[in-house]
Amino acid sequence: MKRKLLTISSVGICLLLTVSSMQSGTHGTLGNRTGSNGGSDGCNTCHGNNANTATVVNIELLSGGTVVTTYTPGVTYTVRLNAQNATNGRPKFGFQLTAANTGGTSVGTMSANGVQGVATRAGNTLLEHTEPLAGTLSADNNYTYTRDFSWTAPAAGTGTVKFYAVLNAVNGNGNSDTNGGDQWNKGQSASITEQQGSSLKEQNLLAALQVFPNPAGKELNVVLNTNDYGAYELEVMDLSGRTLLSKVHMHAASGQAIKSDISTLASGNYLLKVKHQGKEASLKFQKL
Repeated sequence: MKRKLLTISSVGICLLLTVSSMQSGTHGTLGNRTGSNGGSDGCNTCHGNNANTATVVNIELLSGGTVVTTYTPGVTYTVRLNAQNATNGRPKFGFQLTAANTGGTSVGTMSANGVQGVATRAGNTLLEHTEPLAGTLSADNNYTYTRDFSWTAPAAGTGTVKFYAVLNAVNGNGNSDTNGGDQWNKGQSASITEQQGSSLKEQNLLAALQVFPNPAGKELNVVLNTNDYGAYELEVMDLSGRTLLSKVHMHAASGQAIKSDISTLASGNYLLKVKHQGKEASLKFQKL
């Protein structure tokens, strides 16, 4: 297979599949290969063969460093992709990662969280590599592949979700290695259920937020339709999780607009995160 740099299109491209043994990123327009939508192809279109159990894929959702199996709508979490290959000959990897509801629809907002060589696809619901990523040789002579990303949970009423990933461990010889030289496999997380009861405060915070205009030009207005007064921290973040603007607002009147100057931001999609007394919620907006 010739080495080539191919343009990546919208929806998740042949993910790690296309890590085609050290190629520069993904290739093709093969869509979601994680299995979240019921598909079983994985990486075989580009790398052949079936899933190989020599590669083991695990996915966990974390809050404050603790693994959780519930989520609060609108809250941002860390999602950890962790895999290993039972050989020492596959030092690089590629992947594709998403979250889906029980109907197979991708939900929530994915973010690379500053990880280089990773991009969002499919309306920021899917993550995939854009270049071969380095693994780590462990003490037991296996390669491990671990990266942390961000996931902002979807709106209330979404229900139970799972995270799905496909990961390809590659030997880096520049070929697609359909004979097993590259070894891919899929994995999924435990079921992540939507919190009820104690999570109502977080859900109410999300429901109380109103952002306009969206898309926005030079100024963004945030309205808090709540009588839960006090200090609110507002942060504007890019989709990698980097904070670009922040301010603290003393909320004392429900329905009052908080004006924020966003004229210095480049055109694109951003997240507005609002925090108050241990609760937080996030909304996506577009800057023109």
